[in-house]
Amino acid sequence: MLSIVIPVYNYNILPLVERLHQEASTLNLPFELLVCDDASTQVFHQQQIEALPHTRWLTNTVNQHVAYTRNRLLKEAQYPWILVLDADVMPVSPTFIQDYLAQRETGVFFQGGFTYPPIEAGQQQSLRLTYGRAVEQHNHLHSCCNLFFNQNVLQLQFDETITTYGYEDTLFFLALAKRQVDVIRLPNPVVHHSTESNHTYLERSKQACWELVRLIDQNKINAEDVQLSRRYNQLAQLHLTALLSGIDWLLGTRIQRNLLGSNPSMTGFQLFKLLAFHKARRAHSKK
Repeated sequence: MLSIVIPVYNYNILPLVERLHQEASTLNLPFELLVCDDASTQVFHQQQIEALPHTRWLTNTVNQHVAYTRNRLLKEAQYPWILVLDADVMPVSPTFIQDYLAQRETGVFFQGGFTYPPIEAGQQQSLRLTYGRAVEQHNHLHSCCNLFFNQNVLQLQFDETITTYGYEDTLFFLALAKRQVDVIRLPNPVVHHSTESNHTYLERSKQACWELVRLIDQNKINAEDVQLSRRYNQLAQLHLTALLSGIDWLLGTRIQRNLLGSNPSMTGFQLFKLLAFHKARRAHSKK
């Protein structure tokens, strides 16, 4: 009936597993809970998790990134309905699984959404949380952190050629759109507990801009399907992209200093990503 699958890397997943296992055990239906560790350098509570009934722990011998790990979990899953969750989330509703199961007759693919906890003063994750609360939780169209679908019907796969951070979820949802899969969005969110520091998230955001350029050049993503590349193309059509180099020279350091601080500007963050995309676009054009 239900396979709950969770990729994990260097994260304590025990509270999430216990929460899901507790609810699933009360629903009087066949279920399994699969965790796949992507060659973590620090593993938390593996034996305790493996001791739970209907639970399996898988391990990648080398780090393979999230797409490979999700695909491995999908191959290992024995039941038709799949609940895919990220490791750093926690369901909001006490009837989280039950609420999904109640929708099985209405479709084959569901997205429950996500939210973020309040931001505490001086928090080292202020950039990730501010962006999450201001933008992502209101516009989470391309996120795979909380999905429920019928794998027997859809036979979904993630693109394993993406081995760096950035736009793997976007690519997945664009593939769904090409297949005309109806994505039903439900108010069944999880809370995303990010542990990324401002510096780490800034670097990963920069890396994602380079990955987006690569995916566009490989014709895996249409530039018009992503807001960042669409805005850049609009500037290019007006012959204004050269101005971005000057803006970076004048304001780049100041923008980064703000984003690494306790009160990051979302306008500054959007400009930071536009500048990073510009640098990546220029570098790829020279190859």
